[in-house]
Amino acid sequence: MKNTNLYKIIIFILCFIAPVQAQENNLIKKHHNIKLGVEIGTDFFFGDPRKPDMVRESKSSNYYYNDHDFYCGLILDFQNMNVSYFGIKPEIFFLKNRLGISSGLRFSRYSSYLKSDRDYFLWLIHQDDIYTEYVKINRITQNSYYLGIPLEVKFFPNRRELPAQFYMKVGSTFNYRLQTNNKIEFQNHFMESNADMIDDQINDSNLDFNAYMFFAAGIKIGRFKAGSRRKTPNFNIEIHPLNIMLTDKASSFIRTNAGIGFQVSAQIPIGKSAPIGSKYLLKN
Repeated sequence: MKNTNLYKIIIFILCFIAPVQAQENNLIKKHHNIKLGVEIGTDFFFGDPRKPDMVRESKSSNYYYNDHDFYCGLILDFQNMNVSYFGIKPEIFFLKNRLGISSGLRFSRYSSYLKSDRDYFLWLIHQDDIYTEYVKINRITQNSYYLGIPLEVKFFPNRRELPAQFYMKVGSTFNYRLQTNNKIEFQNHFMESNADMIDDQINDSNLDFNAYMFFAAGIKIGRFKAGSRRKTPNFNIEIHPLNIMLTDKASSFIRTNAGIGFQVSAQIPIGKSAPIGSKYLLKN
């Protein structure tokens, strides 16, 4: 009799636990371990000027008196180059979402310039035994366009998942130059007929391949959880306190050294979902 009552109690407990357990399984937080992201960003590099041989500078005795009639100015010693980019890259997460590795395609524009600390500088266009010809140039802007492959590793120090999470990242990008063009701004419009000649004179020794690396700190906004029918996006905001140029001759006008930057991106889950922290993440 006692055994019969014990069996009834066990059966009752199992009948009660089974639907509760099934309900809990349905409430398990799931996420997609692969996310597809779209990014935009800007990096600033600083360095010394690289002056073409045709540039003429002079420092007159009236330098400090704003004498523009007899003074063509000096090329500034402090130069910078702006790298703007747009990219698409998937990211896969490991170690219970604490480690992310991403790569993809990135289109970049490298923009640098050459200008005087006054209104213009002189550019030599022709010289022989009798004549020497110069033109007055306000500014030359050089834009180079690259198609590249970024490679980034992201780490989340916090073990708990929060609506906003801090992360650290190290990455690099490897670029192939597609095109370079120069925009020349003259002191007066009558000199614009020399634009093609000056464009040919500019020493286009920029390397076709370019690479730089960076260190970043950022915040991810949004949780990893996503059910089978939910595609929960998340957003990333990050700063690059240190960029390091790995190759030289990224510009005809500047020898780049190091710099800073920032990036923003949005990600959406793709692929199959899995419970957070499950072995599925390590197998895929």
